[in-house]
Amino acid sequence: MKRVIVLNNYSFDTVWEEVRRGDKPDHHLYGINHFERHGYEVVIAPFNASQKWNRINQLGHRAPLPLGDLMQQYWTLKNLRKDDIVYAPCQTQTHLLSLGRGSGMLKSPLVCVAHHPFHTGRLSPLRRPYWDRVVRGSDYYPSLSVGVSQQIIASGGRSLALKWGPDATYYRPSGDVGQGVLAAGRTGRDFLTFAAGASRAGIHADIICLQSDADKLVGLPYINLNVQPMHDYMTYPSLMKAFNSARALAIPLHQGASLAGLTSLMDALGMAKPVICTRHPLIDLDIEKEGIGCWIEPGDVDGWSRAITFFDEHPDEARAMGLRARKLVDEGFNSETFAAQILNIFESVLERN
Repeated sequence: MKRVIVLNNYSFDTVWEEVRRGDKPDHHLYGINHFERHGYEVVIAPFNASQKWNRINQLGHRAPLPLGDLMQQYWTLKNLRKDDIVYAPCQTQTHLLSLGRGSGMLKSPLVCVAHHPFHTGRLSPLRRPYWDRVVRGSDYYPSLSVGVSQQIIASGGRSLALKWGPDATYYRPSGDVGQGVLAAGRTGRDFLTFAAGASRAGIHADIICLQSDADKLVGLPYINLNVQPMHDYMTYPSLMKAFNSARALAIPLHQGASLAGLTSLMDALGMAKPVICTRHPLIDLDIEKEGIGCWIEPGDVDGWSRAITFFDEHPDEARAMGLRARKLVDEGFNSETFAAQILNIFESVLERN
C-alpha cells in the first residue's frame, strides 16, 4: 500500500475524530478519509508542537520569505520512505519541501492545495521569484479557485481548479422553508453591511459571530446576535438547527485578497438552503447561474435589503433554490468527488516519477 504523508495547518487527527463522532462534516479533511480504500495509507504529520517548536515555526511563517511549518517539514523528512507522496491541503506548510523538490534533493512527489493568491501584500514584488520557485517545485499545485490556479500556471507550476464540495451524507435538511436570513462565520465577514441591509428592510436577521464582530453591531434594529467564543465556537449539530430554521443563509464578505466564505457556501448546499453572498472573485460556483441564490456587490446595503426582502416575500422560490442547491451535492459536487480529484493527481504524478 502506498503511503501519503499529510501536513496541515490544523490538527487533522482532532478533526478526523470529530468526523467519526458526527460532530463535523468530512470535507474539512480534504479527502484524506477516502484515501485508504483506494490503496493509500494516510500518515499525518504531528500538529501540536512544543513551545520551542512553536517559537521556531512562528519565525518560519513570519520570515520575509516564509519557510512553512518547520516542525512538520522536519518530521516529514525524518519519516519519509522511498515511495511516499507528500500531500499538503494547506499552502502554508511545505515551502522548504517545495524548494527541495524543485532542486532534486527531495525524491518523493509533493502535492499541495492553494486556497489563496500568492502575490499579495507590500512585499509581493520582492517575493514573486520565491513563490515562483515554490509552486514550480511542487509536482502539482491545484487550487480551490480558477484565479489562483491560473496564477500558479503563469508562474510555471502545474495546477487545476478543484471542486471542493460538502459532505453529502452529513447534513440533515429539515425541509422546512424557515424564516428570516442567517449569517454565520468568522473570517472576512462584513456583518455590518448585512445587518444594515436587514435593518433597512425591516426584517429580522440572525448573526452568529465572535464578540469582536458583535461590538460593531450594537443598537441596530431587527438583528438577533448569537455571540460565540473563539475557543468554543458553536458545533455543527447546533449550527444545523440554526440553519434549518432560516429561510436563506447569508455570506457577507469584505473584499480582500484571500478566499473567504467557501465553507459557509458548503453549509448552504448541504442544508438545501438558498444563499445570498457578497460577490467574490475567488468563489467559482456561480450561485445565480445555478439558480441557488443571488450575488450582492461589496458594501451594497440596498442590495442586501432587496435580497432579504425577496426571500421574505417568496418562500416558494426560496424552497426551490434550496432544493437545487442540494441537488448539486447529490449529483457529485461533494467531498467524495473532491477526494477522487486528489487521487487522480496522485496517480498522474506517480506515473511521471
